[in-house]
Amino acid sequence: MAAKAEKVMVLGIDAPIVPRLVALAREGKLPALGRLLAEGVYAPNCLAPFPTITPPNWTTITTGAWPGTHGLTDFDGFEPGDPLDKTHQNFDSREVKAERLWEAAARAGKRTILVNYPVTWNANNPDGWRLGGNGLHINDIRLGVDRRLFNLNNLCQHFLLSTEPYPFANEVSFKRASDWEGVEHSPRALEAEVSVRPVKPATPMPPFTWHLLVDAAEGKGYDTVVVAKAKNKQGVYARLKVGEWSGHIYDTFPTEAGPKEAVFRMKLLELSPDASQFRLFVPGIGALHGWAEPAELEEEIKSAEGLPLVRPPFDAWVMEWIDAQTLVEANDLHNRWLADASHYLLTNKPWDLFFIHVHSPDGLYHAISADLEPTSTRSRELQAELTAAETALYQSVDRCLGRILEAADEKTLVFAVSDHGAKPKGRHFQVQEVLEAAGLLAYKPGEPGERRQIDWSRTQAAGQRTVHVYVNLKGRDPEGTVPPGEEYERVRERTIKALLEWNDPETGLKPVVLALKREDARVLGHYDERSGDIIYAVDPRFYEEHGIHLPTAKFGIGDLHSLFIMAGPGVKKGEVVERTVWLTDVVPTACYLADLPVPAQCEGSVVYQALEDPDARVKELQSLRRNVERLKRMVERPPMC
Repeated sequence: MAAKAEKVMVLGIDAPIVPRLVALAREGKLPALGRLLAEGVYAPNCLAPFPTITPPNWTTITTGAWPGTHGLTDFDGFEPGDPLDKTHQNFDSREVKAERLWEAAARAGKRTILVNYPVTWNANNPDGWRLGGNGLHINDIRLGVDRRLFNLNNLCQHFLLSTEPYPFANEVSFKRASDWEGVEHSPRALEAEVSVRPVKPATPMPPFTWHLLVDAAEGKGYDTVVVAKAKNKQGVYARLKVGEWSGHIYDTFPTEAGPKEAVFRMKLLELSPDASQFRLFVPGIGALHGWAEPAELEEEIKSAEGLPLVRPPFDAWVMEWIDAQTLVEANDLHNRWLADASHYLLTNKPWDLFFIHVHSPDGLYHAISADLEPTSTRSRELQAELTAAETALYQSVDRCLGRILEAADEKTLVFAVSDHGAKPKGRHFQVQEVLEAAGLLAYKPGEPGERRQIDWSRTQAAGQRTVHVYVNLKGRDPEGTVPPGEEYERVRERTIKALLEWNDPETGLKPVVLALKREDARVLGHYDERSGDIIYAVDPRFYEEHGIHLPTAKFGIGDLHSLFIMAGPGVKKGEVVERTVWLTDVVPTACYLADLPVPAQCEGSVVYQALEDPDARVKELQSLRRNVERLKRMVERPPMC
């Protein structure tokens, strides 16, 4: 009888460039993923649904359904009948219209652990456990958040204290120190008082005051900083030298919803001997409550080294607050927390299915992928530094997954998957510019520099979200101008023609590679009313790192293919499967190998080519039938005299 899986693990890595990841694993630099490659199957032609973007594709992985079926058709959601410019981020599980694998498994009494898995807030996970799911990181809040804010924080995002006027930093000015009670310092010590502005807190909270004391501990130039919430011994948070991280710091912060307990760390990045140059970085203040279900889990989760961060500080690197090493270290704090929290749940709670999402590579490539290109104008020294940072970040993710895999045994089926890949940012492209030039979209008059507002009374079609264009249809859209019927079809045809014929003014290239009416976009998995009247895709030489491009797209060092590695009972060992695998195939393959109920709307197929014996279930069924027949003949045979 073929081996059967008793447990299933889905290890999600967001937006890796799969060939680069696999190469590092095969070189021995990523031992956990390297072990899965050696003990399982790798499918290099794994494709995500379109668009190649986060919420819908992580949802496809858990439902086995296409976006048109599960209802999440883009990063943002849109409710038909709303104004065409009203959208919301897709992180509320109640908007998913397809059954999830854990919901189907619960029918068989199975229990599931969900860790930082997108679109699991308000998930129906009976008798299971959930950490995060309201965004991309544990303390990241996106459910119900205005699209222009992008994300809010359970408490406070990363921030910088600096004597230099870096963008959005809290500026510091030192003076002679005085009135520090119980804190030893030399007569030369300097101090500063800083009012820190919390960055986009979900619940309004006032600025908080920190005190800095810089001193010459070695008796020469200034080389040490004391950070405190009050100018006394009891108020000291940390004492640091350049390059040092503090340990975990616990405190309570006031908010409009009441006090919130939190944990954070800080790193002294710079302190010149004369104290004229000073930078102190805090990678976020992580709330200790508000992210778990059941809520009592929050008291159980402990991590000696990791932090439940709001979001990794990739924009801090872009603004030159921090160097590449600090960027990796800050990401590693979150990955360590995910590893510790997962390991605790896997070893202390009964479970049958486990899902985790690690977001680090996505943010990294948004920040540095263009600088990794050989054609980049950046210095070779910086490119080498960033390449090392890329490797180090993947190693952080690999350590996280390795710790989780400690809880897997020979009866555990493991998938390592991603929602899409990534590529360097390309040339400028905005669909609204195309539609405006074609006379399909108009703007209201405004002052130079103001955000342009669409004049819906003169607009026939408008781009929305990542890959959708809507006709401004009478009777459906609040400010509709286009009559249904023949005129609606004419506008759609004009729009498609405009998209396909548009030339980039500098290169002469045609950015749009595909433009389909909604009913034709069924080949891309779109057919629901939550999709646009027209769906379009763009050449990978244009636009952002992912999303608007087809899942086969490649550009420069980049590749939009998804990760698919599978290992465990019944799976071939050390093989590469060349067939096209879709993310819809994860669920049915897991159900087949682990004898799980299939989710009601599952549309994928079993990856038979990855199995040791694709006919194992048929052989098992035939054997059972033969045994039934033998038993039947024995029962029906007349008694022997």
